[in-house]
Amino acid sequence: MIVIGLGTGRSGTASLAHLLNSQTNSMCFHELNPSCMRFTGTVQPALNTIYEFQNIIKGGETSHLTVDLSREISLAPYDKLCQMDKVELIGDIAMYYLTYVEDILKLNPTVKFVCLKRDKNETVKSWLNKTQIKRWRSKKLADYFYSIISRTPYFEEYNYWEENDCLSIKKDPIWDKCFPKFTASNKEEAIRMYWEYYYNEAEQLAQQYSQNFKIFDISLLNNNEGQSEVLSFCGLNKDRQIFTKAHLHSFPR
Repeated sequence: MIVIGLGTGRSGTASLAHLLNSQTNSMCFHELNPSCMRFTGTVQPALNTIYEFQNIIKGGETSHLTVDLSREISLAPYDKLCQMDKVELIGDIAMYYLTYVEDILKLNPTVKFVCLKRDKNETVKSWLNKTQIKRWRSKKLADYFYSIISRTPYFEEYNYWEENDCLSIKKDPIWDKCFPKFTASNKEEAIRMYWEYYYNEAEQLAQQYSQNFKIFDISLLNNNEGQSEVLSFCGLNKDRQIFTKAHLHSFPR
């Protein structure tokens, strides 16, 4: 079984990865190789991932996988994968797979896509908080005065959803390219436009590829029945399903 998880981010994807990794002989990454990805226009890295997943599922060498090892979130799962004798389910979860769903299905029509959905207002609030550059008060003052003395920008936040040259916005060479861009009056509006665009596209894919693509509300991960629904869609028989109480998305964000 190959599973690709999707969602806007701040939508329970870490919880989904935890659930899938709790299954026997399973390995699910969370943003396996963002350095090689863009939201559109980089289909080959996505297809390469599926090729490599297919080989591992068939019993191939588990270390033969392209992973961004500069990210600690990928390092530990990769090391674990390399020690696994048998892999029955493997996958990755990241928002940037959305535009590659059809290309992936042409390569492998058995891949399952689990798209998590969180309330729009909650998602926007979470992203606004996540993309703030937080500092201790003393550090904030020190950085601010240093920027004046050195005549360098004082960064206050990231903004992945708009093209701008604002000196308070810090550029991110990895994540800026992994999100679509919108013309909006402010960052909050741009995130709302992103949420609306993402799930409009997801709804169309869910209708067209109903056997492979399904949208699940984040709340389903809070109980065994909901987790079972997700795992059954992925292809795990109910007698083999393992549930988890570690609902990571329930913590403050």
